[in-house]
Order: sequence, then C-alpha cells, then structure tokens
Amino acid sequence: MNKGPQITSQTGATKSGAPLAMSRAPAPDLRPWLYWWSMSEGELPPGVRVHCGRTVDHPCITFIFHDAWTAGTADGEQSWQPGKHGKALYFGPQTRRMPLSIAGKYTAIALHFNAGAAQLLGFPPPSETVNRIIDLDEYFGRDIPLAKLVPLGNDYETWLAVLEEDFLRPLVAQGGKERPDAISRAFETACLAEPEITVEEFASRQSVSKRTIERCIKQSFGITPKQALRRARALDMGAALLGVARPEDQPEIEDRYFDQSHQIKEVRAFFDMSPGELKNGMHPFLRLALEVRQRRRLDALNRLDPEELGPWRDPDSEPRSGPPEG
Repeated sequence: MNKGPQITSQTGATKSGAPLAMSRAPAPDLRPWLYWWSMSEGELPPGVRVHCGRTVDHPCITFIFHDAWTAGTADGEQSWQPGKHGKALYFGPQTRRMPLSIAGKYTAIALHFNAGAAQLLGFPPPSETVNRIIDLDEYFGRDIPLAKLVPLGNDYETWLAVLEEDFLRPLVAQGGKERPDAISRAFETACLAEPEITVEEFASRQSVSKRTIERCIKQSFGITPKQALRRARALDMGAALLGVARPEDQPEIEDRYFDQSHQIKEVRAFFDMSPGELKNGMHPFLRLALEVRQRRRLDALNRLDPEELGPWRDPDSEPRSGPPEG
C-alpha cells in the first residue's frame, strides 16, 4: 500500500496510521432529522497537497476551518478559503466520488441529514444539489458566518452541543417539527442493512406501487431508488477495500456482486478507479468519509455497541477529553 505523506490526526487513526474522524449520533430529540456527527482534525506536512475525494449519500453540512479546500463539483472546480473564522458548506448527495484536495491544516465538522430531512429544515432539496456544494452564508444571506457559532477553544463535545442548541433546534422549531416520511426512512434503513434488495421487493414490503417508491425516493434522495441502492453497495465495497469495514462483513459485501468483473465495473463507476487502485492507493479523506458511513451502518445494524470502537481503529490514537490541541 502507498502510505504517502504522514498526516497528523487529532481525531483518531487506523492501526496503520491513516487519519479518521470522531463520530457520534446527534442528541435524541434531533435524530428524526439528523443521523450522524463527525469531526476530523489534522495537519499535512509542509508543502504537501493531497488529491483525494469525498462521498456523501445524503445532504451534509460541513463546517471547515484553516487552509483551503478545492473540490470538483457539478458546477466545476470550486475552492474555499475558510481561514480562522471558518466556512459552512452544504454538500448535496453524490452520485460518484467528488474529487477533493487539501493542504496544510484542516478542521471539519460534518452534520449528516436523514433522507428527506434537509428540505424540511429550509435547505435546498436534494434533487437541486446533486454533486454540488453551496456556501450557506451566501444561501441564507448571513452577515455573520455560521461557522462562528463553533467555540473552537472548547472541547469537541461542546462544539456539538452549541451547534445543536443554537443552530439545529431553532431550525427544527421553525420547520414545525415535520418529520421525513415513513417510506424514506424505511428505504434509508434498507440502503444500510440490505442494499441488495430490489425496488420491487421494497415496494411490496411497503404495500405501495413501484411508481410510488420511485417518486418518493427521487424527492427525498435526489436520485432514483435503483441509483441509491447501487451507491450503497459501492460505498460498502469501498469501505471494505480501504480497511474501514469489519473483516467478517467482507464476504457479505462482496457477495452483492455477480462476479469480479461486475465488482470492478461498479467500483470504477463510482470511485473512478479499479478496486486494486482504491485498495492500494493513498486515499486519506475518502477513507475518512467511508468510515463515518460504515460506523453509522454498523450502529443501525447493532453490530457495534454505542461506545465500541470500530476494529480498524487504533485505540492509542483516540482523542483525549479536554480542549483540542492548537
């Protein structure tokens, strides 16, 4: 494996030293709309820029701080200079890996929405933001950056507590506490637990027509149900190839493909590289993103206890309590 430049991570790492994120579920009262928090903080060696990628399956707000991020989006290449005050970016759902390059120091706090929830809270609908990134300060016409809500001098848990109280709960209240529809919630669970299911099988379980499922999922996911299931299988395969899935789950993940050529075709279609290139290359930020989803998947399947570390994580690299360094 090409280890590449050593990235100093303050939020955990694999046993081979690749950077990872801290992650947890949101407060119970917010879970109908939000499924996961993740925080990553680290620094690259001087003069090194990593060209990598990111994947999100549902809309995601990411607060970034410090040095520039550059991404290849549906609107072309975009770059952000967050600096010390930070920048709040809204990532729409992705149909394939989004190219991402980072140099220097990074701090990122990602808030992942449940399917169908973002538009209920006043954010752009998924169908309008596929493979796009939106500057939320511009979108909401804010004079004071959203990222300034984050009390960077405090510990990680305080960051999340402040964002939940001062940012998210007011949005939920303004939205009338309307929750995503039951079909979207059930389909999201299917994407995590059994993405090999067909759209017809899922429709039969819900006692509705396939056409109803297609209309509902396109509205809440931004893509067709067939695309969503295909993407879920690719994300699990990517996590296995990058070593952030449980080894005992790998046969189940691989069996979703007819044969090796089918697996190669699907991995290449989503990640723009072969399984071998994905497994053996240096993909630190892609690995970080895939681990976040895999951790949430295992939580939904009750395959890890809430406080249990993923078996791919190095226990000695886990963040200590107290304010973050620097």
